[in-house]
Amino acid sequence: MTGQLVNKVAIVTGAARGLGRAVARLYASEGAIVYAVDMLGDELAGLREEPGIIRPVQLDLTDAAAVERVFAEIESEAGRIDVLVNNAGIIFFKPVEEVGVGEWDRLLGVNLRGPFLCIRAVAPGMKQRRAGAIINVSSNAGITGGLDESTYCASKFGLEGLSRSLAQEFTPFNVSVNTITPGHPMHTPMSETTYSAEIRKIWKDPMELAPAFVHLALQDASGINDQRIKAWDMVQELGLGR
Repeated sequence: MTGQLVNKVAIVTGAARGLGRAVARLYASEGAIVYAVDMLGDELAGLREEPGIIRPVQLDLTDAAAVERVFAEIESEAGRIDVLVNNAGIIFFKPVEEVGVGEWDRLLGVNLRGPFLCIRAVAPGMKQRRAGAIINVSSNAGITGGLDESTYCASKFGLEGLSRSLAQEFTPFNVSVNTITPGHPMHTPMSETTYSAEIRKIWKDPMELAPAFVHLALQDASGINDQRIKAWDMVQELGLGR
């Protein structure tokens, strides 16, 4: 590891499993102070044993008051928040007429309301310091419709739109805002429920994609900004993680 993120303070949501856990681990190994946020408190606790500084935070990202309070506590404790990775997400597959209103609200709450609440919480500090990087984890479902994915696609299309607008808002404050997709099938608890046997033959470990998140964490508005990144492509093109 190269210590690229020494003295950075990062929040990674959905950090108990999969891609979020990989990003949190790599950020910490690169020197960042990482606040690993998730609902799964028992699984978060294991991150304390990883190299570097990882501070597990159990939090319901759909609870506006809780997000505001916890993020304020983090900023007070750490002094600032340099990087926000909105990774938490859920998915289900159903024809639209079978989607319950509660199911719709829950998925949109995690996948779109959550990032909005987190970004709203870090915005004042990042704008005041004129520094920061916001990384929103998107999907091909953010630009292409999928069968029985109307709810998930709506959340990711919304996240893409939110990100494009926020890039314009944050650029004058030197804060980068990007969306990122894996760009390659990856092995996560979520993909275990969605990938076919053929795709599973080629899936990657999330740690192979995580170096792209390190690179984006180093960006400001003068660098990579207002882009939709494929993590695997970035890792390969820039030779990251070698």
